[in-house]
Amino acid sequence: MNWRRGLFRLWIVGTVLFVLAVVFVSYSEIKAQFDAIAIASKPEVTSPFIAEFRQRYPEYNNLTDDQLSDAVYKKFYSDMPREQFEKQVSEKISASKKIVRFQGQLHEFPADFTEEEIATALKSTVPNPWATLGTWASIAFGIPLAVLVLGASLVWAFSGFAAKWS
Repeated sequence: MNWRRGLFRLWIVGTVLFVLAVVFVSYSEIKAQFDAIAIASKPEVTSPFIAEFRQRYPEYNNLTDDQLSDAVYKKFYSDMPREQFEKQVSEKISASKKIVRFQGQLHEFPADFTEEEIATALKSTVPNPWATLGTWASIAFGIPLAVLVLGASLVWAFSGFAAKWS
C-alpha cells in the first residue's frame, strides 16, 4: 500500500472540488463587476433642477436631459420665452452644486470641482473586477497549495517513524 500516492490522489480530488466550489460561489460577483465595467457610461453633469425633477418623478429617467428639459418647458413654462427658461436653469447650475449622473446614479459635488476631480472621485465608485478575480483565484489555489505543503511535510515527518526493513 502506497500512502503517498493515495494521499496525493485524494488531494487532487479535493482540490478540484474546492476550486469548483470557489468558482460557483464567486462567479456571479465577478460577472456582475465585469458587466458594470462594460456598460460604464461617461459621467454627465446635469442641472440640480433636472436632478430634483428626476428624483420626484423617476418614470422620466429614460429621457436624456435635453429631452426632459424640452418636455418640462413645453408642459409648464411655455408661457415664457425659451431663452429665459434656459437662463434660469443655467443660473441654478452655476450657482449651486454640480450634480453628475454616472451609471444611473446621481452624485453631488461642489460647484468649483473640475471635471478631472469629478472623474477621480467617480473612479473610486467603479469596481475593479480584476482585483476581485485575483482575490478569488488566490483563495481557490492558495488554500489547496497550503494543504499540499502541510500534508507533504506531515508525510515526510511521519515517514521518519517507520520501521526499518532489513
